[in-house]
Amino acid sequence: MEKAGFEVHDANIVFRSNCPNIDLIVYGKEQAVYVQVKSSKKPAGKNCILIDGSPWTEDQLYQGAAIYNKHDDFKAKLVVLVVDVGAGHSPQFYVVPPGELEKAVRRIGRRFAGKPKKDGTKRSISFRKELPKEDLSKWLGAWHLLGDPRRPSEYR
Repeated sequence: MEKAGFEVHDANIVFRSNCPNIDLIVYGKEQAVYVQVKSSKKPAGKNCILIDGSPWTEDQLYQGAAIYNKHDDFKAKLVVLVVDVGAGHSPQFYVVPPGELEKAVRRIGRRFAGKPKKDGTKRSISFRKELPKEDLSKWLGAWHLLGDPRRPSEYR
């Protein structure tokens, strides 16, 4: 985010306590934005991005319960997914509104959960929340969602 021209502070340090919904405060020219960061090295599916490492709950998958902003506290306006973190890879950054992310992953999760196993039995919902990379392509490097940066971007 700093390479994109924004100033970034750790929310836990700024507020001197654990902030369950947010990790960073990102400052632009006109606004500060609360952001939650998720990073992953090993999604289960090929060409997928891990959205949340915990398994689905019935409420999350079928009742629309929150995956992000679950706590009654500061609310993240955006989620930054850091992908391909590891040796020999340059990370990719997906900047996504949490509601859009939840809607997309819930659609995929419901489809997969509704598909019977090979033996015809009902599938468990104890699988991780993932999305194909192509479903997130419009949010790859979407730094503009944070507003105008304070400094020129190193990415240009």
